[in-house]
Amino acid sequence: MTAQSAGNSFGACCETLKDAMQGEDFEPLIAVDDEGVLYMSVGLLGLDGHDDEANTIDYPVFFCPFCGTKLQTAEDIDAKAGGTN
Repeated sequence: MTAQSAGNSFGACCETLKDAMQGEDFEPLIAVDDEGVLYMSVGLLGLDGHDDEANTIDYPVFFCPFCGTKLQTAEDIDAKAGGTN
């Protein structure tokens, strides 16, 4: 399997990932950022009762959580982020 090269192709591997990314009734937990990196929200910060909004903790998705297709590599993410890592 090869990594999918363009952020726009995320979800092409299976309908389940595509549906998870297109949730209209809620903020999707799996989404592509402005640089084209696919992330999954894995946690929340700021839920101590004093903050009106919680911040999400996002982690890059390397393989589709539904079908196992390789979606991106650490090198892909580093290149999209401008090579800062």
